[in-house]
Amino acid sequence: MPSFWFVEIELPYAALAPFEELLGDDTGVAVSSYEVAPLPDPDLAPWRLQVLFDAPPDEAAWRKRLGAIAIGMGHAKAPVYAGKLPDQDWVRHTNKLNAPVAAGRFFLYGAHDAGSAPPGSLNLLLDAGLAFGTGRAPSTFGCLQAIDHIARRKRLSRVLDLGTGSGVLAMAAAKAGARNVWAADIDPVAVLVAAENVALNGLRDRVRCLVASKPRDPKLPGPFDLVVANILAGPLCAMATELAAQVAPGGYLILSGLLAREERRVKAHYIAQGLDFTARLPREGWHTLVFRRDAPALIALR
Repeated sequence: MPSFWFVEIELPYAALAPFEELLGDDTGVAVSSYEVAPLPDPDLAPWRLQVLFDAPPDEAAWRKRLGAIAIGMGHAKAPVYAGKLPDQDWVRHTNKLNAPVAAGRFFLYGAHDAGSAPPGSLNLLLDAGLAFGTGRAPSTFGCLQAIDHIARRKRLSRVLDLGTGSGVLAMAAAKAGARNVWAADIDPVAVLVAAENVALNGLRDRVRCLVASKPRDPKLPGPFDLVVANILAGPLCAMATELAAQVAPGGYLILSGLLAREERRVKAHYIAQGLDFTARLPREGWHTLVFRRDAPALIALR
């Protein structure tokens, strides 16, 4: 049985998903969270966000990293713990990590939940060992909802998922009908993870996983019917010109990874590129924004 080490931080429940979003994809083998001491009101109960490793991590570096994120979120005194998990605890932790997620028609699940998908859902299997980007984070959840909504109203042919991470959004677009999807990331490790997930879901004929450092990379043959970028506000603003240029006439752009207070700044950059703002999906303090090139009217997302 394999051994696993952990570094974890204690946080309020409401801070878990935003913290995981800021933590990003460059983590250990998995990220999960669990309730330390159940209380009638979950918002008052202590929770821990845990990063798992299959080899002893640099504990000092990880304490510093988690502490810095906590300070930035206003949780300066959040305690950080580290240690080695008993081998028999791994199944319990991975099952919590891979709890199924339903977003629109999409149903994301781990292997232990095979057969639990509701009728008519678009199913995506994510391996526990490749578990970052599972749809639990509010930005990923919002993107899944937006992809589902757009795919119901527009036949998608060419889709770009920039900053693909686990590949979950690229796979969702393919499951929703897109025949040609480019899953791009600046991180070669993320691209390998995405490729394994794509193969796991039988989507290699529809999804190409590749390393690309910018929206107008020659390997990304735009423009596209749909462009998705679940990154952070700063990079989204910096790449507005190139990213907007990849949206075909009548095509859509989904942006996420931004806090509610950052929406105005991000939105202004893309409206300046001639895109029409059509919808926002707020979730737990994070916003997902939808734009369209040559949009006739606002659309409503539910």
